[in-house]
Amino acid sequence: MQNNLGLDIDGTLLGQTRLSDIDGATGRLRYCGYDFHDLATSASWEEVVYLLLHDDLPTPDQLGNLTAQMTRARTLSAEELNILRHIPAYGHGMDTVRTALSTLAQYHRPALMQPETIFEEGLHLTARLPTIVAALIRLHNGQEPVAPDPNLSHAANFLWMLHNAAPDPVTVQALDTYLVVLAENGLNISTFVAAVVASTRNDLYAAITAAISTLKGLSHGGANEHAMRTFLEMGSPDRVAEVLSTMLARKDRLMGVGHRIFEVEDPRVRHLRTQSAALANHSQVERSRKVAHAIATRTAELIEIHPFFRQRKLYPNVEFYSAPLLYQLGFPVEYFTVAFACARMPGWVAHIAEQLGQRRLVRPEAQYVGRPPRDYVPLARRTQ
Repeated sequence: MQNNLGLDIDGTLLGQTRLSDIDGATGRLRYCGYDFHDLATSASWEEVVYLLLHDDLPTPDQLGNLTAQMTRARTLSAEELNILRHIPAYGHGMDTVRTALSTLAQYHRPALMQPETIFEEGLHLTARLPTIVAALIRLHNGQEPVAPDPNLSHAANFLWMLHNAAPDPVTVQALDTYLVVLAENGLNISTFVAAVVASTRNDLYAAITAAISTLKGLSHGGANEHAMRTFLEMGSPDRVAEVLSTMLARKDRLMGVGHRIFEVEDPRVRHLRTQSAALANHSQVERSRKVAHAIATRTAELIEIHPFFRQRKLYPNVEFYSAPLLYQLGFPVEYFTVAFACARMPGWVAHIAEQLGQRRLVRPEAQYVGRPPRDYVPLARRTQ
């Protein structure tokens, strides 16, 4: 079967990659040959960034150099902050960030992407995106942006700039795991679009802005926001069965359930579930955020035994469990998908680099299924 872009949608290979090895039937996932579960439990996000960009885990010196590069890149100038202050603060988070990146591109005038410089440029923008996001969230709330702390990790800095409070190890670990879990997942829609833009000999801001535009979609990254809105509508674990039954009766879709690739439980789920549970048991997480975790847990349990989901082999996916985790960490719901973008940046950059190495325009063809050849009839001779 083909879609209207002329691309086979039943598994035909469209290219080669060194980045992700995914087996949807067994739920196996590897980054650059490394078992995903080992990375999710033992590696920092910075280590995974280095892995995706350089095809190997870093030595301590290599990790130190990467961390230093990101630390230097993370701070925004007064001019850049002034640009962010003039972005309308009443839009959706994804729209706000998309507009910010497009506007900053005019300020920076980025050069065309080149294979020899893409990793440096990509690392620079990867480091800065959480700074941009945290500043926009705070400006949206009528608060002043918080400058990054050079002594903090990437995840810790994100929380520091978001809340203007020193993050504790439990919350930092939860966010760091989230970033690792979402860093890469093959040639998904946003990654494919980023690679297509890269193939046109364009700049990095254009490719990332295009990727972010697709990530907002309900069938891609936007599911986490809408899953959380469903949890908030439930209000308490006692209402899960009632709300779920009503949704199924109306044939509403429960966001965050099912996955195009994984036919079993998404292998990324267990790590987000574990971190969300750790946050729920954490004294600094307020009760409403603990309730959000409890609702998500109860919903997942009900899905496991409900005939509708069991017969269709539909399992909660990565977005289902990222929703309560991000809520527990204090991210505004309309910025959930933006957090996804921050995590996916190294994956996007690594795939862009692979596309640049091919130096070939991605130009799909469509199969014509319209009218057969016809003769032109002058207007005066046309009748109904």
